[in-house]
Parts: sequence; structure tokens; C-alpha cells
Amino acid sequence: MAKAVGIDLGTTNSVVAAIDEGQPWVIPDETGELILPSCVGLNPTGKLLVGWEALRQYAAAPERTVKSIKRQMGADHKTSLGEREYLPQEISAIILRTLKQRAEAALGEEISQAVITVPAYFTDAQRQATKEAGEIAGLEVLQILNEPTAAALTYDFRTEETEKVLVYDLGGGTFDVSIVEITGDVTEVLASHGNNRLGGDDFDRRLQRHLIDVFRQTHGVAVPDDESTQVRLLRAAEQAKIGLSEHAFTTVREPFLASKGKTALHLELELSRQTFEELLEPMLGETLEAIDRALADADLQASDLDRVILVGGSTRIPLVQNLVQEHLGQAPIDSIQPDLCVALGAALQAGVLAGESVDAILVDVIPHSLGIAAAVETPLGPLPGLFSTIIPRNSVIPVSRSEVYSTMVNNQEAVEVEVFQGENPIAKENVPLGAFRIENLPPRPAGGVQLEVHFDFDHNGILTVTATEKGKGQQSSLVVNDAATNRLSSHELKAARAEIESLFELDDGDEQAKVSLSQAELLDQAYSLLDTDTIPPEQAEKLRQVLKQVEAAMSEAAAVSEVAVSEAETISTENHQRLSQLLQELEELLHASGSTMSDEDLD
Repeated sequence: MAKAVGIDLGTTNSVVAAIDEGQPWVIPDETGELILPSCVGLNPTGKLLVGWEALRQYAAAPERTVKSIKRQMGADHKTSLGEREYLPQEISAIILRTLKQRAEAALGEEISQAVITVPAYFTDAQRQATKEAGEIAGLEVLQILNEPTAAALTYDFRTEETEKVLVYDLGGGTFDVSIVEITGDVTEVLASHGNNRLGGDDFDRRLQRHLIDVFRQTHGVAVPDDESTQVRLLRAAEQAKIGLSEHAFTTVREPFLASKGKTALHLELELSRQTFEELLEPMLGETLEAIDRALADADLQASDLDRVILVGGSTRIPLVQNLVQEHLGQAPIDSIQPDLCVALGAALQAGVLAGESVDAILVDVIPHSLGIAAAVETPLGPLPGLFSTIIPRNSVIPVSRSEVYSTMVNNQEAVEVEVFQGENPIAKENVPLGAFRIENLPPRPAGGVQLEVHFDFDHNGILTVTATEKGKGQQSSLVVNDAATNRLSSHELKAARAEIESLFELDDGDEQAKVSLSQAELLDQAYSLLDTDTIPPEQAEKLRQVLKQVEAAMSEAAAVSEVAVSEAETISTENHQRLSQLLQELEELLHASGSTMSDEDLD
């Protein structure tokens, strides 16, 4: 039986899990790491970096590193990486392919199927982009599964009585709250609400702005607006956030942020948890409003809840736990690591779909209302452009619904069916999903021609809309995932897959590529040492200067080889010697700082 895996494709971190004898487990990499940072980059010679390697170089080379790409999923947005621009689903595919390789190495077999999770409040376009990312990575996506639903599957609450559970999912880039009802093996979602632009990334940026203000107030000088400096501050903010989850105070140190005359200016302050919480509280208030909305949709009170589950790395922030407990009147549960439980639930669902022996039945809901633009008769005449809901939000999926509409004017020859997603009573204020026309209608008085509009929403979140003219029976339809979400063509998918595969390949006969591997190891050690903040500021600044010179020399060498690929050996002796000298200087700095080096020849 082919093995299918569950993947939590997160904004900050991603995880892959599988089923073994009916139980889910998280698959580690070769070093035992369970989590893969959702970070992709290229080193100065063009070598692909994924996960921790990419994250280590982010502060020093943000222009060659991509983070938080999940926030761009479903958008017509391209990210530059090296000499090429990539769609969000292509960057995500690199992360998914890395997880696929991790699973294959651990399980000893090819992995071709997966369940991939998304925030419950993801739109159709975002879900489709996630599915395409899986296809580009070489995976058959069995299902796109809501993250809170996956988390609920992980917690085994099977009792003789039905339990109502609230899942509070606050990750790196998104927030969801879902109300689920668990009866034996059946998990049914009653309601969902959320915000696709709220998470740990926003907390980091808010704290980053605070650090910028503190620096300006302390030194009377603004922090430079260059990307590298801003990324350093963002990293410092993230580290402070993590530290304050365990301690009441943390020290923030970032040397050499700016200068006044010949004097170097540093950022150093003791940050309290109280200050951090004051910065966060307005944003976290939005999550409490979402809880109330979901409870209202499920027709429940907080007192009706049997359990509250915390999911997502940002729920480690003590203020989050306290606010949820105060708002709902009961202590939340986080007994399964919040970073891992979504992937574990996805693995359970993957096992079910792959035919493994797993005791779990999932009933999910649609997160947004679906309908069309229509006119409504009023005493003053017809009022066009209103949103006519056909499938209300929180309907159990898969679901099929129909409504009958009539023509507006005499002898109307055609009808355009415009499909939208959202909750606003004005159609165009919602998210447009696509449109199609039925033409050659029979000539009849206004209201004399009836059309049945049928919506079919499947378990993958794919919507099919069909309109049928009741008299002649003529019909037209729209599949939203093809027409409305800018789905890549089969040719574009193949091209994207080939491009991603080429990034993972390394020609063993290419001596320059072999050299780049040892250079990459040296650079990785330098970035790691800077991340630890354990060396004196003067030494750290010297290390940064040499790193910049090394990267410039490596980039120059790579540029020369690209100009004359067939004559790569003609790279000037002077350039090669300069690069070797810089690498030697970098190695000596690392030795002086106590870093352990490889014995491999770096020339």
C-alpha cells in the first residue's frame, strides 16, 4: 500500500508526518529536527538553501532569501530569487519537495500523495495555489484540509457523549478559530472564522517598530532604512518575542546599527514582557472578536464548550493563553506541541484517504458564503448588484445547493452569472470568483425565463457552478479552480516542476559546484556564529565585513562563469586568489572565535 503523508505548510515553519500502525508521528530530518523553517534562499554561488540554512543567511543576505511566502499564496505576486522570479506556489513547492525528500529518506519509499493543510479562512484562490504547489513538488494532493480541523483530529477525545471543542489556531502568519463537535470517531466542524493576515510575523514587526523608536529616542538618530539593517532588527524582535515567552525580561543587543560622526551606535535595552504585551494586546483583541463570531455562528455560548485547544507557535505567548482563558472561562489545552499537531492531524486524514486502518471520520465546513450577483424587486423598482447567497458559510462539505432566478427585462437575450465569495450584501464588495454567460434566451416578458443556478462544492474546496435555462434546457458552467483563480496550465505546471527539479540537482562533474559546497559550509558556520550573539561586538562587525567581501568575490566569480559557461576555467587568477585569501581570513576569524571548522580544503 502506497504511503501518504500529512503536511503542515506553515508561514514560519513546516512539518511532515505519517501514520504507523494507526498512529501519527512527525518525521524528523537526518539531524533529528522535526520542524523545517519555511525559508528558501540561494547562496552566493547559486546553491539552493532550504530551511535552517536559508534562515541562517537571512539577516546577512535578505535579497537572496524568501520568508513567509504563505502570505502571498493565491496572489499574482512574484518573488525574485537569483536571476529568476518565482510565483508563491513555486517557492512553496521547494519547501514541499524538501519535506517529500525527508519523508522518503525516513520511510525508505517514494512518496507521491499528501494531505496539505491551510488556514480555515483561506480563499479559493489560496487553496488552489496550495494545491498547485503540491503538484509542482511532485505530489498528488489528496485533500486540502483546514488547519484547525486537522488539529482537532489529533486530540483523541472519544467518549460516549458528544463534546464541543473550540480550536484557537494562531501561527506565524494566519489566525483561525473553529468550533468542532466530536462524537466517537466523527469530528464535525460547526463554524470557523479568522484572519489570513494576523500572526507571529505581525507581532515581530510591531516589536521591530518599537525597537526603532527606542533607538531614535536614545541616540537622536534614525535607524538606516536599508534592507539588511531592518532584517537584523526584525530578527532581534523575533528572538525577543521567543525569550519573553519564558522570561519576564530579555536583553536586546544589536551592535553597529548606525553611526554619529566616527562613533558607532548600538541598540541595547532590557525589554519587559509587560511592554511587549502592551504592544500586542490590540491585535490579540481581534482574535477574541473572532471567537465570539464563531460561537454565534455555531449558536453556542462559551459555557457550552467542553474543551479549548491551542494550536500554532504563537500560542506559546503567555498573554495569548491568559486572554483566551479569561474570555472563555476555562483553561485551554496545549498538551500536544502546538507546532506539530496540525501535521499529525493531516497524517491521520492522509491515512484515511490512503486506505490505512485509522479510526477517524472528518466532517468539515465551508468558511465563506458563496453566491451570485442578482437584482431584487423593491417598491422603487429592481435593485441590481446585490449578493444572493446560495451556499451559506459554515455549511458542511461536500455540499450542493440550487436557486432559481428570472430574467429582469422583456425579451432579455442573455444572462451573465457573476460568482462571488464573502458576506457583504453588495456583491462587488465580496471576492469575485468568475463569471459566465447564457445566451440566446427565448424572447419572453420580464420574469418569463427561469434559470436554475446550481453550486457544487467538493471536499477539496473546488466549486463548480452550473446555470440551466429551464425552458430549452441550455446550460453553461464554471469550475472556479480553473477559471477564477488563475490556475496554471498543464504546460506551466510542467515547466515549474522542471525548474524546481533543476534547483535540487547538482552535477557531480562540475568542480566549481563542488567547491561551492565547502564554501557554503564555511559561510553557514559564520552566519550561525553571528546568530548566537556570543562574540564581542567588534569581532562580530569584522566578521560581517569579511562576509560581505567574500560574497562579493563569489558573486563576481559566478557572474564571469555565466557570461562564458563553456569557458568557466578562464576566471581570472587574480579573482580566484582574492577569493581564497578572503575565505582563509574568514576561517581564521572563526577559529579565533572558537568555531569548529571542517578539515576540507576550501580552495
